[in-house]
Amino acid sequence: MPLALLNKLDIKVILAMLCAILALGLCFFIWQNSSLKQDLLLKDLELQQANLNLKELNLALEKQNQALESLRVQKTQKDTSAVDKIVIQDSSCEAELRGYKDLFKELGK
Repeated sequence: MPLALLNKLDIKVILAMLCAILALGLCFFIWQNSSLKQDLLLKDLELQQANLNLKELNLALEKQNQALESLRVQKTQKDTSAVDKIVIQDSSCEAELRGYKDLFKELGK
């Protein structure tokens, strides 16, 4: 009879210890879950800040690209038909100099 009482007591103690271990495990997982939720919230806030910074930088880049585009030099086509009409009369230095002067005057217009 005392052995049967001991066995019943052992089972009760084992079950109580098992419940206590499970309760401690549950408390640990709840604590870890709340910590992970806080980390997730912080990461979400960091991601939102990074997205805002990215949008701001994209706007600044677009503004710079527009300013750069407005500074771009436009190629223009000049009428060079007047240059064809310039004739150098002879091969003397003065005649060639006059011809080049006329050429530069026409190109400078």
